[in-house]
Amino acid sequence: MFRIITALFMSLALCIPNAYSQDSKAIDKKQAVAIAKQKEDGKVLKITEQKDTFIVRILKPKGRVIDIIVSKHTGQVEKEKF
Repeated sequence: MFRIITALFMSLALCIPNAYSQDSKAIDKKQAVAIAKQKEDGKVLKITEQKDTFIVRILKPKGRVIDIIVSKHTGQVEKEKF
């Protein structure tokens, strides 16, 4: 009886989707910086992590500071703040 109950719980555990598997495409800070630097050349000043995005602050060669917003889930640039 114990083996049947154990087998039942194990099969249920395998059927429940892993909460972390949804973010298997998620990018990390280093990848966000690389994506932002592909979009805009310059020196990275700061990286801020929010719920769904990274904000990468870049100092342009002529002294201008811009923020590049990169999606954590897709890696796409969502916005550029100048």
